[in-house]
Amino acid sequence: MGKIEGNLFRQPANDIEKQWLLDRLKTLSVREAYQLSTVMLTTGRLKEVSGKAGDELLAAVLKLDRQETVESINCLLSLSDYEVLCPAGSYEALGEYYLRYEAELPEAAIPYADLYQIGCRYEDQHPGVFIGDCFVVLPGREPKQTYDGTNLDKVQETDWSLRLRLATPAVPKGVWVCLPDHAAAEVDGRLGEIALALRELKVGTIQECELLEARCSLPGITIRLEEYPDLEDLIRDGNNLGFLLEEQGQGMPDFTGRFLAALEYENCHRLDAALDIAQNLHCYDFVRAENIETFGKQELERKGWSKDPILRGCIDTAEFGESLLEQMGYRLNTAETAYIRRNDREFQHLRTHEPPHQGWDMTM
Repeated sequence: MGKIEGNLFRQPANDIEKQWLLDRLKTLSVREAYQLSTVMLTTGRLKEVSGKAGDELLAAVLKLDRQETVESINCLLSLSDYEVLCPAGSYEALGEYYLRYEAELPEAAIPYADLYQIGCRYEDQHPGVFIGDCFVVLPGREPKQTYDGTNLDKVQETDWSLRLRLATPAVPKGVWVCLPDHAAAEVDGRLGEIALALRELKVGTIQECELLEARCSLPGITIRLEEYPDLEDLIRDGNNLGFLLEEQGQGMPDFTGRFLAALEYENCHRLDAALDIAQNLHCYDFVRAENIETFGKQELERKGWSKDPILRGCIDTAEFGESLLEQMGYRLNTAETAYIRRNDREFQHLRTHEPPHQGWDMTM
């Protein structure tokens, strides 16, 4: 990974960076642990925290300097670039994995294949490393450095939706699962997020697990455990949210900005309501704060005032645009990045009930 240059690293790492890094390391899923091991092995990053937990992990994170902290944050933000194939812990297993799940060779033909040679050829085309009984494919290009040392509050993670800590009598402290699980619908033997966690927990089904903790990547969304007595329902909603975040509204411009602004507008703190909002973003009018001057100019042109030689150049279009938006019922979000309002299009309630009155408070 390239280094971020400048005088920034002469400063000590701040508490927000340290806390973000510590929280992420403490909530790594089983799959992410394989990815992180690969990062440590191939780049040397984060070796200082390897195998540490509790006070030892805290001490290791606090010792990192500013450059190490920023680089470590970027490493964790790029974990999804490392593809985990499992079971594929040897060349033979990798060859079999390829035949079963990618080449989809008929089962009857597998015993006659040179699995070792196929595994070697797969590694040639997809360089990676063996970690335990997994093969982790390295990114085809240098992972993007999302965090530049100043913009942590603006980093929007769309590669996960929920993090769930599941426990069993065999592993009472539990392990973390990161949703969405793309292999959740697979029943062919591939191990995805949930299957890897179940294996660590030494159980065969999700029904044998206890949910200890749940976190959502969306700001303000709180998962109340009593709202999901059936763990499978929570996993389903977590997967659905994860797929929505990945698809970015099927290409909707500025989907994440619109979605977050709508969640704040509705004072939304529930996962089911957030999913409904994501499916109904057409019910919100949205103007980015950086475009208010353009908005004001367009309104002047629409009214024909821009052609008036006396008025031309004498109106502050930015202030005019802002005033118009407020008059039209738009609200500026807390981050001051966008104006948003509800329009008169019908809101389809797929998971929640019709609001009893205008000004729906989605906190209950």
